Order: sequence, then C-alpha cells, then structure tokens
Amino acid sequence: MTETDKFNPAKLPAGYPLCLNRRCPQASACLHQLAEQNCSYDSEFLTVINPQRTANAQENCPYYRSSAKVRYAKGLINMLENMPYKQMCSVIAGLMKMFSERTYYRIRKGERLLFPAEQKRIYELLQRCGVNSRPEFDGYVEDYEW
Repeated sequence: MTETDKFNPAKLPAGYPLCLNRRCPQASACLHQLAEQNCSYDSEFLTVINPQRTANAQENCPYYRSSAKVRYAKGLINMLENMPYKQMCSVIAGLMKMFSERTYYRIRKGERLLFPAEQKRIYELLQRCGVNSRPEFDGYVEDYEW
C-alpha cells in the first residue's frame, strides 16, 4: 500500500466488522484487520467477526477483504448519448432489466457507482446490443471494495 493509498479510517462504513486475529497471514492486507488497527473505539458498540471463526483461517479466510482499491465507474450519460437512437433504446431497456428502473436512473446520473463486475456485465450487454467499441463511462473513482 503506497502513501497515497494509505488506509483512511474516516471512510470506514458504520458498523463495518472488525477482525481481532492479528496473527492472520493476510492481516496486513485485509480491510477488516486494518479497520480494527485504525479504529478509535469511541463508539458505544462495535461489530466484530467472531474470533473463533478466524482463529484457524489461513490463506483462505472467508472474511478476507482485500485492501487494494478498485476502479468504480460513475455515470452513463455521455456513453448513451453517443449511440444511435435505436441502439440506445435497446441498451437502456437492457440496463433497466439488469438493475431496475430506479437504479438505472441513479447509475445513469452517477449517483450510484458501478463495481468492476457490474461494469463487465454492462460491456457484455453493449456487445449484445451491437456496440462494437468499448465506450467509456462518464467518470471513474478509486476506492475500497468494502
């Protein structure tokens, strides 16, 4: 983790589970462990992963969450506006079916970020609708995949 990627406990989601297993071989790169190490313990209540569940966890801990940042996509407006009308209509219909109408509009405006797996599904939809190029989303944000 570089200095610019340094873990920021202020971004920690409320109620994020903490891991107390500091002996875990993956502790230095796990968000649950980094959250525990950087927690101020000011809260009245904390969410903790049961230590008995992690005591024997080695390389394949089911609670492991990588501290590597991922690239979230933000917004679809420019992508859609650059398509022919009929193609755009079929892409929008597919997106509404994939997510829901309300979520589609939030994604379109960039209010809801898209995970890498969701971006991949959208690119697959675009190919099925005849989009030959790989259009860009309106913007991108790097953050943890909590």
